[in-house]
Amino acid sequence: MGREEQLLSASIAETLGRAREAETKLGDLIESSGGNEKLLENDEMYEAEETLRFYLQRLYREVSILAERLKLPLFTAEIAAEFRSYEPNGLINMVHEPWDVGLISPALAKVGGLYQSLATMTDRRAVTGIDVFRTILQNTGAIIQAKGLEPRKESDVQQAIFEVVKFAFHDAIREIPVGQLLKTYKPDIGVRSLMAAAEYKFADSEKDVKKALDELYADMKGYSGHYDWRTFFAVIYTTDALLHQERLEEEFRGVKANMNWVPIIVTGKGRRVKRDP
Repeated sequence: MGREEQLLSASIAETLGRAREAETKLGDLIESSGGNEKLLENDEMYEAEETLRFYLQRLYREVSILAERLKLPLFTAEIAAEFRSYEPNGLINMVHEPWDVGLISPALAKVGGLYQSLATMTDRRAVTGIDVFRTILQNTGAIIQAKGLEPRKESDVQQAIFEVVKFAFHDAIREIPVGQLLKTYKPDIGVRSLMAAAEYKFADSEKDVKKALDELYADMKGYSGHYDWRTFFAVIYTTDALLHQERLEEEFRGVKANMNWVPIIVTGKGRRVKRDP
């Protein structure tokens, strides 16, 4: 692949970020209307819809061009068929997320997933780096054991893994602020050169696992629209075999979790500190 494909991929990434911002704005307007038809018919709503439509049309066009330049005719045809499947107004249709934290655009989720399949082909350094980052996260339990630690909270695990990550990536950072309108979210570990971040959850019971999943689903919404971070790893550290990796992946598929979130379940030593009543 050439420089042109890499530049096109970077342009798509930027457009995808803007589309997610438009998605968030339109979703907020729809929810604030409370289903009142009159409140849905105004200039601000029209502008939000047309902005999202513009970015979606551009995304489908550019992702199709990228697939064609990468000589993937079947993939190009799939993108075209997906775009044609939407009715005139279906492209900007918004639906409630399964975990009830807002509205999403199915068309945007789909084209974002299609793009992710191509993005790794246009950024060889990121592919190698992502693999290294993922391997470190997947070996969290082994790292904790090698350090002789018995973590009692999320931050204990985060710090231990960050010490390893920063040796592999000099631009690794902790608690990156990702601002939204009402709240600032902070992924636990990030590597800027990879546009990748990891969010850790600590669980020593099935109840903790369920709570961790709910928090992760809320985080997905909080981190949306910030395309400085392309890939997120959701790492659940358990102190017992509470959940299998395949079951976690099935859970993410079942709730239609964001395509750029990768679930990882790890098991290691530790126990949560019980708070005084």
